[in-house]
Amino acid sequence: MDAELPVLSISRLGALVKEGLSTLFPDDVWVEGQVSNLRTPRSGHAYFDLIEPSDEPGRPPTAAFSVALWKQVRATVERTLTEANGPPLVDDLQVRVRVRLDFYPPHGRLQLIMNGIDPTFTLGRLAAERDRLLGQLVEEGLLDRNASLAVPQPALRIGLVTSIGSAAYADFHNELERSGVAFTLLERDTRVQGEGSASDIAEGLRVLSSHQPDVIALVRGGGSAADLSVFDAEVVARAIAAVATPVFTGIGHEIDRSVADEVAHSAFKTPTACAAALVGTALAYRDRIDSLRVAIGQNARRAIEKSEVLRSDLANRLVRAAGSSVRRHSDLLAAQQARIARSSTSSIRRQAEWLDSLAARLRALDPARVLARGWSVTRHSDGQLVRSTTSLSTGNGLVTLVADGTVNSTVD
Repeated sequence: MDAELPVLSISRLGALVKEGLSTLFPDDVWVEGQVSNLRTPRSGHAYFDLIEPSDEPGRPPTAAFSVALWKQVRATVERTLTEANGPPLVDDLQVRVRVRLDFYPPHGRLQLIMNGIDPTFTLGRLAAERDRLLGQLVEEGLLDRNASLAVPQPALRIGLVTSIGSAAYADFHNELERSGVAFTLLERDTRVQGEGSASDIAEGLRVLSSHQPDVIALVRGGGSAADLSVFDAEVVARAIAAVATPVFTGIGHEIDRSVADEVAHSAFKTPTACAAALVGTALAYRDRIDSLRVAIGQNARRAIEKSEVLRSDLANRLVRAAGSSVRRHSDLLAAQQARIARSSTSSIRRQAEWLDSLAARLRALDPARVLARGWSVTRHSDGQLVRSTTSLSTGNGLVTLVADGTVNSTVD
Protein backbone atom coordinates (compact mmCIF):
# COMPACT_ATOMS: atom_id res chain seq x y z
CA MET A 1 0.00 0.00 0.00
CA ASP A 2 1.26 3.43 -0.99
CA ALA A 3 1.18 5.54 2.15
CA GLU A 4 1.25 8.78 0.17
CA LEU A 5 -2.15 8.11 -1.48
CA PRO A 6 -5.14 9.53 0.42
CA VAL A 7 -7.69 7.17 1.87
CA LEU A 8 -11.28 8.35 1.32
CA SER A 9 -14.64 7.11 2.39
CA ILE A 10 -17.34 6.57 -0.17
CA SER A 11 -19.29 9.59 1.01
CA ARG A 12 -16.17 11.76 1.01
CA LEU A 13 -15.27 10.66 -2.50
CA GLY A 14 -18.82 11.37 -3.64
CA ALA A 15 -18.71 14.82 -2.09
CA LEU A 16 -15.37 15.59 -3.78
CA VAL A 17 -16.73 14.43 -7.15
CA LYS A 18 -19.77 16.61 -6.70
CA GLU A 19 -17.63 19.62 -5.73
CA GLY A 20 -15.30 18.98 -8.67
CA LEU A 21 -18.19 18.90 -11.12
CA SER A 22 -19.49 22.19 -9.70
CA THR A 23 -16.05 23.70 -10.19
CA LEU A 24 -15.59 22.38 -13.74
CA PHE A 25 -19.16 23.09 -14.83
CA PRO A 26 -20.41 25.99 -12.70
CA ASP A 27 -23.10 26.88 -15.26
CA ASP A 28 -25.63 24.98 -17.37
CA VAL A 29 -24.48 23.59 -20.74
CA TRP A 30 -26.24 22.67 -23.97
CA VAL A 31 -25.96 19.04 -24.96
CA GLU A 32 -27.12 17.48 -28.23
CA GLY A 33 -28.21 13.89 -28.51
CA GLN A 34 -31.03 11.41 -29.14
CA VAL A 35 -33.74 10.57 -26.63
CA SER A 36 -33.82 6.89 -25.67
CA ASN A 37 -35.63 4.79 -23.09
CA LEU A 38 -38.01 7.60 -22.03
CA ARG A 39 -39.90 6.84 -18.81
CA THR A 40 -42.68 8.83 -17.15
CA PRO A 41 -43.61 7.39 -13.73
CA ARG A 42 -46.62 8.50 -11.67
CA SER A 43 -44.56 11.15 -9.92
CA GLY A 44 -44.80 13.31 -13.05
CA HIS A 45 -41.03 13.43 -13.49
CA ALA A 46 -39.46 12.13 -16.71
CA TYR A 47 -36.30 10.09 -17.08
CA PHE A 48 -34.48 9.12 -20.25
CA ASP A 49 -31.07 8.41 -21.70
CA LEU A 50 -29.45 10.98 -23.94
CA ILE A 51 -27.34 8.98 -26.37
CA GLU A 52 -25.01 9.50 -29.29
CA PRO A 53 -25.95 6.72 -31.72
CA SER A 54 -23.24 4.71 -33.40
CA ASP A 55 -22.61 5.33 -37.09
CA GLU A 56 -22.88 1.59 -37.64
CA PRO A 57 -26.44 0.19 -37.46
CA GLY A 58 -26.96 -2.34 -34.68
CA ARG A 59 -23.98 -1.19 -32.65
CA PRO A 60 -24.44 0.22 -29.11
CA PRO A 61 -24.37 4.01 -28.62
CA THR A 62 -21.02 5.76 -28.72
CA ALA A 63 -21.87 7.61 -25.50
CA ALA A 64 -24.82 8.00 -23.12
CA PHE A 65 -25.93 10.05 -20.12
CA SER A 66 -28.91 9.61 -17.85
CA VAL A 67 -31.21 12.64 -17.80
CA ALA A 68 -33.73 13.68 -15.16
CA LEU A 69 -36.54 16.11 -16.02
CA TRP A 70 -38.40 17.23 -12.92
CA LYS A 71 -42.16 17.63 -13.05
CA GLN A 72 -42.23 21.46 -12.88
CA VAL A 73 -39.59 21.85 -15.60
CA ARG A 74 -41.23 19.16 -17.73
CA ALA A 75 -44.40 21.24 -18.02
CA THR A 76 -42.33 24.21 -19.21
CA VAL A 77 -40.45 22.09 -21.74
CA GLU A 78 -43.66 20.62 -23.16
CA ARG A 79 -45.19 24.10 -23.43
CA THR A 80 -42.09 25.35 -25.25
CA LEU A 81 -42.31 22.52 -27.79
CA THR A 82 -46.04 23.03 -28.32
CA GLU A 83 -45.72 26.78 -28.89
CA ALA A 84 -43.01 26.13 -31.47
CA ASN A 85 -45.21 23.51 -33.20
CA GLY A 86 -42.56 20.97 -32.36
CA PRO A 87 -43.02 17.28 -31.62
CA PRO A 88 -43.45 15.95 -28.09
CA LEU A 89 -40.54 14.50 -26.18
CA VAL A 90 -40.44 10.91 -27.43
CA ASP A 91 -37.89 8.19 -28.05
CA ASP A 92 -35.56 8.64 -31.05
CA LEU A 93 -36.13 12.41 -31.06
CA GLN A 94 -33.00 14.47 -31.76
CA VAL A 95 -32.80 17.27 -29.16
CA ARG A 96 -30.56 20.02 -27.86
CA VAL A 97 -31.22 20.31 -24.11
CA ARG A 98 -29.98 22.67 -21.42
CA VAL A 99 -28.63 20.67 -18.50
CA ARG A 100 -26.68 20.85 -15.30
CA LEU A 101 -24.21 18.07 -14.48
CA ASP A 102 -25.02 16.47 -11.17
CA PHE A 103 -23.54 13.64 -9.17
CA TYR A 104 -25.82 11.85 -6.73
CA PRO A 105 -23.58 10.27 -4.07
CA PRO A 106 -26.19 7.91 -2.51
CA HIS A 107 -26.42 6.07 -5.82
CA GLY A 108 -23.01 6.95 -7.14
CA ARG A 109 -24.72 8.15 -10.32
CA LEU A 110 -23.70 10.94 -12.66
CA GLN A 111 -26.71 12.42 -14.42
CA LEU A 112 -27.87 15.47 -16.29
CA ILE A 113 -30.59 17.62 -14.76
CA MET A 114 -32.60 19.06 -17.64
CA ASN A 115 -33.67 22.72 -17.38
CA GLY A 116 -34.72 23.60 -20.93
CA ILE A 117 -34.84 22.65 -24.62
CA ASP A 118 -34.08 24.33 -27.94
CA PRO A 119 -37.11 23.59 -30.17
CA THR A 120 -35.50 25.14 -33.27
CA PHE A 121 -32.75 22.50 -33.17
CA THR A 122 -35.31 19.70 -32.95
CA LEU A 123 -37.42 21.13 -35.76
CA GLY A 124 -34.35 21.60 -37.90
CA ARG A 125 -33.25 18.04 -37.30
CA LEU A 126 -36.77 16.82 -38.09
CA ALA A 127 -36.74 18.77 -41.35
CA ALA A 128 -33.30 17.40 -42.18
CA GLU A 129 -34.45 13.88 -41.33
CA ARG A 130 -37.53 14.38 -43.48
CA ASP A 131 -35.39 15.52 -46.41
CA ARG A 132 -33.00 12.62 -45.88
CA LEU A 133 -35.85 10.13 -45.84
CA LEU A 134 -37.43 11.57 -48.99
CA GLY A 135 -34.06 11.48 -50.75
CA GLN A 136 -33.53 7.87 -49.74
CA LEU A 137 -37.00 6.91 -50.95
CA VAL A 138 -36.28 8.57 -54.29
CA GLU A 139 -32.96 6.76 -54.54
CA GLU A 140 -34.65 3.41 -53.84
CA GLY A 141 -37.44 4.11 -56.34
CA LEU A 142 -40.11 4.02 -53.62
CA LEU A 143 -41.37 7.62 -53.63
CA ASP A 144 -43.63 7.19 -56.69
CA ARG A 145 -44.29 3.46 -56.45
CA ASN A 146 -47.77 3.77 -54.90
CA ALA A 147 -48.67 6.65 -57.24
CA SER A 148 -47.98 4.36 -60.21
CA LEU A 149 -50.75 1.96 -59.15
CA ALA A 150 -53.99 2.16 -61.12
CA VAL A 151 -57.15 3.04 -59.19
CA PRO A 152 -59.98 0.63 -60.17
CA GLN A 153 -63.02 2.24 -61.75
CA PRO A 154 -65.27 2.53 -59.92
CA ALA A 155 -63.43 2.33 -56.58
CA LEU A 156 -66.19 1.16 -54.23
CA ARG A 157 -64.36 -1.17 -51.83
CA ILE A 158 -62.53 1.19 -49.47
CA GLY A 159 -60.10 0.28 -46.71
CA LEU A 160 -59.99 2.84 -43.87
CA VAL A 161 -57.03 3.23 -41.51
CA THR A 162 -57.86 5.65 -38.69
CA SER A 163 -58.94 5.90 -35.08
CA ILE A 164 -62.53 4.62 -35.10
CA GLY A 165 -64.78 6.93 -33.13
CA SER A 166 -62.67 10.01 -33.88
CA ALA A 167 -63.94 13.13 -35.63
CA ALA A 168 -61.88 12.15 -38.67
CA TYR A 169 -63.66 8.79 -38.82
CA ALA A 170 -67.08 10.46 -38.52
CA ASP A 171 -66.31 13.07 -41.21
CA PHE A 172 -65.04 10.45 -43.66
CA HIS A 173 -67.89 8.02 -42.96
CA ASN A 174 -70.60 10.71 -43.23
CA GLU A 175 -69.26 12.02 -46.53
CA LEU A 176 -69.50 8.56 -48.08
CA GLU A 177 -72.99 7.96 -46.67
CA ARG A 178 -74.37 11.27 -47.97
CA SER A 179 -73.24 10.43 -51.50
CA GLY A 180 -75.76 7.63 -51.94
CA VAL A 181 -73.05 5.50 -53.57
CA ALA A 182 -72.90 1.86 -52.48
CA PHE A 183 -69.42 1.91 -50.91
CA THR A 184 -68.09 -1.02 -48.89
CA LEU A 185 -65.85 -0.03 -45.95
CA LEU A 186 -63.14 -2.25 -44.47
CA GLU A 187 -62.10 -0.52 -41.22
CA ARG A 188 -58.94 -0.90 -39.15
CA ASP A 189 -58.94 0.86 -35.74
CA THR A 190 -55.46 2.37 -35.48
CA ARG A 191 -53.64 4.75 -33.18
CA VAL A 192 -52.66 7.85 -35.13
CA GLN A 193 -50.81 9.70 -32.37
CA GLY A 194 -48.42 8.88 -29.56
CA GLU A 195 -46.01 6.09 -28.80
CA GLY A 196 -46.21 3.10 -31.12
CA SER A 197 -48.66 4.78 -33.50
CA ALA A 198 -46.28 4.67 -36.49
CA SER A 199 -45.90 0.90 -36.25
CA ASP A 200 -49.65 0.51 -35.71
CA ILE A 201 -50.41 2.54 -38.85
CA ALA A 202 -47.94 0.48 -40.89
CA GLU A 203 -49.48 -2.74 -39.63
CA GLY A 204 -52.99 -1.46 -40.42
CA LEU A 205 -51.97 -0.68 -44.00
CA ARG A 206 -50.53 -4.16 -44.48
CA VAL A 207 -53.55 -5.91 -42.95
CA LEU A 208 -56.10 -4.01 -45.06
CA SER A 209 -54.06 -4.44 -48.24
CA SER A 210 -54.20 -8.22 -47.74
CA HIS A 211 -58.01 -7.98 -48.12
CA GLN A 212 -57.54 -6.40 -51.58
CA PRO A 213 -59.66 -3.25 -51.36
CA ASP A 214 -59.78 -0.88 -54.33
CA VAL A 215 -58.27 1.97 -52.30
CA ILE A 216 -56.94 2.44 -48.75
CA ALA A 217 -57.73 5.75 -47.05
CA LEU A 218 -55.33 6.87 -44.27
CA VAL A 219 -57.01 9.75 -42.42
CA ARG A 220 -56.57 11.82 -39.29
CA GLY A 221 -58.05 15.07 -38.06
CA GLY A 222 -56.11 18.31 -37.61
CA GLY A 223 -53.47 18.93 -35.00
CA SER A 224 -50.11 20.49 -34.31
CA ALA A 225 -46.92 19.53 -36.10
CA ALA A 226 -46.09 17.39 -33.09
CA ASP A 227 -49.41 15.57 -33.34
CA LEU A 228 -48.87 14.86 -37.03
CA SER A 229 -45.20 13.91 -36.80
CA VAL A 230 -46.12 10.21 -36.91
CA PHE A 231 -46.90 10.63 -40.62
CA ASP A 232 -43.26 11.55 -41.24
CA ALA A 233 -42.10 8.23 -39.79
CA GLU A 234 -40.01 6.04 -42.07
CA VAL A 235 -41.95 2.89 -41.16
CA VAL A 236 -45.19 4.50 -42.36
CA ALA A 237 -43.62 5.73 -45.60
CA ARG A 238 -42.17 2.33 -46.40
CA ALA A 239 -45.45 0.58 -45.60
CA ILE A 240 -47.30 2.84 -48.06
CA ALA A 241 -44.68 2.17 -50.74
CA ALA A 242 -44.81 -1.58 -50.14
CA VAL A 243 -48.58 -2.23 -50.31
CA ALA A 244 -50.11 -3.20 -53.64
CA THR A 245 -53.15 -0.95 -53.11
CA PRO A 246 -53.44 2.78 -53.96
CA VAL A 247 -53.31 4.81 -50.71
CA PHE A 248 -55.23 8.09 -50.34
CA THR A 249 -54.24 10.29 -47.39
CA GLY A 250 -56.54 12.77 -45.68
CA ILE A 251 -54.42 14.26 -42.91
CA GLY A 252 -55.72 17.43 -41.29
CA HIS A 253 -52.87 19.80 -42.07
CA GLU A 254 -53.34 22.99 -44.01
CA ILE A 255 -49.75 23.95 -44.90
CA ASP A 256 -47.08 21.26 -44.87
CA ARG A 257 -47.24 17.88 -46.56
CA SER A 258 -46.10 14.88 -44.57
CA VAL A 259 -43.80 12.18 -45.89
CA ALA A 260 -46.87 9.91 -46.00
CA ASP A 261 -48.53 12.43 -48.35
CA GLU A 262 -45.48 12.42 -50.61
CA VAL A 263 -45.36 8.62 -50.85
CA ALA A 264 -49.14 8.07 -51.16
CA HIS A 265 -51.02 7.78 -54.44
CA SER A 266 -53.08 10.92 -53.72
CA ALA A 267 -53.01 13.38 -50.81
CA PHE A 268 -55.85 15.55 -49.53
CA LYS A 269 -56.01 18.25 -46.85
CA THR A 270 -58.70 16.68 -44.67
CA PRO A 271 -60.55 13.37 -44.15
CA THR A 272 -63.66 14.98 -45.67
CA ALA A 273 -61.72 16.02 -48.78
CA CYS A 274 -60.33 12.51 -49.10
CA ALA A 275 -63.82 10.99 -48.92
CA ALA A 276 -65.16 13.62 -51.34
CA ALA A 277 -62.50 12.65 -53.87
CA LEU A 278 -63.58 9.00 -53.70
CA VAL A 279 -67.21 10.05 -54.05
CA GLY A 280 -66.30 12.28 -56.99
CA THR A 281 -64.60 9.47 -58.90
CA ALA A 282 -67.55 7.13 -58.27
CA LEU A 283 -70.09 9.74 -59.41
CA ALA A 284 -67.97 10.58 -62.45
CA TYR A 285 -67.96 6.89 -63.38
CA ARG A 286 -71.74 6.74 -62.90
CA ASP A 287 -72.14 9.85 -65.08
CA ARG A 288 -70.00 8.26 -67.80
CA ILE A 289 -72.19 5.14 -67.70
CA ASP A 290 -75.32 7.31 -67.90
CA SER A 291 -73.83 9.25 -70.80
CA LEU A 292 -72.99 6.03 -72.59
CA ARG A 293 -76.52 4.74 -71.97
CA VAL A 294 -78.02 7.92 -73.42
CA ALA A 295 -75.58 7.89 -76.34
CA ILE A 296 -76.38 4.23 -77.09
CA GLY A 297 -80.12 5.03 -77.04
CA GLN A 298 -79.66 8.04 -79.32
CA ASN A 299 -77.45 6.09 -81.70
CA ALA A 300 -79.97 3.25 -81.75
CA ARG A 301 -82.82 5.66 -82.54
CA ARG A 302 -80.77 7.32 -85.28
CA ALA A 303 -79.89 3.92 -86.71
CA ILE A 304 -83.56 2.87 -86.69
CA GLU A 305 -84.63 6.13 -88.31
CA LYS A 306 -81.90 5.79 -90.93
CA SER A 307 -82.93 2.20 -91.58
CA GLU A 308 -86.56 3.25 -91.92
CA VAL A 309 -85.59 5.91 -94.47
CA LEU A 310 -83.49 3.37 -96.35
CA ARG A 311 -86.32 0.82 -96.20
CA SER A 312 -88.85 3.35 -97.49
CA ASP A 313 -86.47 4.48 -100.24
CA LEU A 314 -85.77 0.88 -101.20
CA ALA A 315 -89.49 0.09 -101.27
CA ASN A 316 -90.17 3.09 -103.52
CA ARG A 317 -87.30 2.10 -105.76
CA LEU A 318 -88.63 -1.46 -105.90
CA VAL A 319 -92.12 -0.19 -106.78
CA ARG A 320 -90.72 2.04 -109.50
CA ALA A 321 -88.48 -0.71 -110.79
CA ALA A 322 -91.35 -3.22 -110.74
CA GLY A 323 -93.66 -0.82 -112.59
CA SER A 324 -91.01 -0.08 -115.16
CA SER A 325 -90.30 -3.80 -115.57
CA VAL A 326 -94.00 -4.60 -115.94
CA ARG A 327 -94.43 -1.84 -118.53
CA ARG A 328 -91.36 -2.97 -120.41
CA HIS A 329 -92.49 -6.59 -120.42
CA SER A 330 -96.03 -5.52 -121.33
CA ASP A 331 -94.60 -3.72 -124.35
CA LEU A 332 -92.52 -6.77 -125.18
CA LEU A 333 -95.58 -9.00 -124.78
CA ALA A 334 -97.68 -6.74 -127.00
CA ALA A 335 -94.95 -6.68 -129.61
CA GLN A 336 -94.63 -10.44 -129.38
CA GLN A 337 -98.41 -10.79 -129.66
CA ALA A 338 -98.39 -8.58 -132.71
CA ARG A 339 -95.58 -10.58 -134.22
CA ILE A 340 -97.42 -13.81 -133.38
CA ALA A 341 -100.62 -12.41 -134.85
CA ARG A 342 -98.84 -11.36 -138.01
CA SER A 343 -96.97 -14.63 -138.17
CA SER A 344 -100.18 -16.62 -137.60
CA THR A 345 -102.09 -14.77 -140.35
CA SER A 346 -99.26 -15.27 -142.80
CA SER A 347 -98.92 -18.91 -141.81
CA ILE A 348 -102.68 -19.49 -142.10
CA ARG A 349 -102.65 -17.87 -145.47
CA ARG A 350 -99.77 -20.01 -146.64
CA GLN A 351 -101.40 -23.13 -145.22
CA ALA A 352 -104.67 -22.20 -146.88
CA GLU A 353 -102.94 -21.80 -150.22
CA TRP A 354 -101.17 -25.11 -149.67
CA LEU A 355 -104.47 -26.73 -148.79
CA ASP A 356 -106.06 -25.23 -151.87
CA SER A 357 -103.20 -26.65 -153.90
CA LEU A 358 -103.67 -30.05 -152.30
CA ALA A 359 -107.39 -29.82 -152.82
CA ALA A 360 -106.83 -29.01 -156.50
CA ARG A 361 -104.48 -31.92 -156.82
CA LEU A 362 -106.96 -34.15 -155.03
CA ARG A 363 -109.74 -32.92 -157.22
CA ALA A 364 -107.61 -33.70 -160.23
CA LEU A 365 -107.19 -37.21 -158.93
CA ASP A 366 -110.89 -37.64 -158.02
CA PRO A 367 -112.16 -40.91 -159.68
CA ALA A 368 -115.45 -39.24 -160.46
CA ARG A 369 -113.73 -36.67 -162.62
CA VAL A 370 -111.74 -39.46 -164.27
CA LEU A 371 -114.95 -41.33 -164.94
CA ALA A 372 -116.50 -38.17 -166.28
CA ARG A 373 -113.76 -38.03 -168.89
CA GLY A 374 -114.87 -41.48 -170.19
CA TRP A 375 -112.96 -43.79 -167.99
CA SER A 376 -114.58 -46.73 -166.16
CA VAL A 377 -113.62 -48.97 -163.29
CA THR A 378 -114.31 -52.72 -163.36
CA ARG A 379 -114.45 -54.87 -160.33
CA HIS A 380 -115.05 -58.49 -159.58
CA SER A 381 -118.36 -59.30 -157.99
CA ASP A 382 -116.54 -59.35 -154.66
CA GLY A 383 -115.41 -55.73 -155.17
CA GLN A 384 -111.78 -56.37 -156.10
CA LEU A 385 -110.39 -54.33 -158.98
CA VAL A 386 -109.78 -56.05 -162.19
CA ARG A 387 -106.22 -55.20 -162.89
CA SER A 388 -105.45 -57.76 -165.58
CA THR A 389 -107.28 -60.08 -167.89
CA THR A 390 -105.33 -62.92 -166.43
CA SER A 391 -107.37 -62.64 -163.29
CA LEU A 392 -110.60 -63.31 -165.28
CA SER A 393 -112.25 -66.58 -166.01
CA THR A 394 -115.26 -67.47 -168.09
CA GLY A 395 -118.36 -66.94 -166.16
CA ASN A 396 -116.91 -64.38 -163.74
CA GLY A 397 -119.39 -61.69 -162.86
CA LEU A 398 -118.10 -58.14 -163.31
CA VAL A 399 -119.38 -54.73 -162.17
CA THR A 400 -118.24 -51.77 -164.25
CA LEU A 401 -118.49 -48.28 -162.81
CA VAL A 402 -119.09 -45.49 -165.35
CA ALA A 403 -119.81 -41.84 -164.82
CA ASP A 404 -123.52 -42.14 -164.47
CA GLY A 405 -123.91 -45.66 -162.98
CA THR A 406 -122.83 -49.28 -163.10
CA VAL A 407 -122.97 -52.05 -165.69
CA ASN A 408 -123.10 -55.74 -164.70
CA SER A 409 -121.60 -58.25 -167.09
CA THR A 410 -120.34 -61.84 -167.33
CA VAL A 411 -117.09 -63.00 -168.87
CA ASP A 412 -117.67 -65.29 -171.91
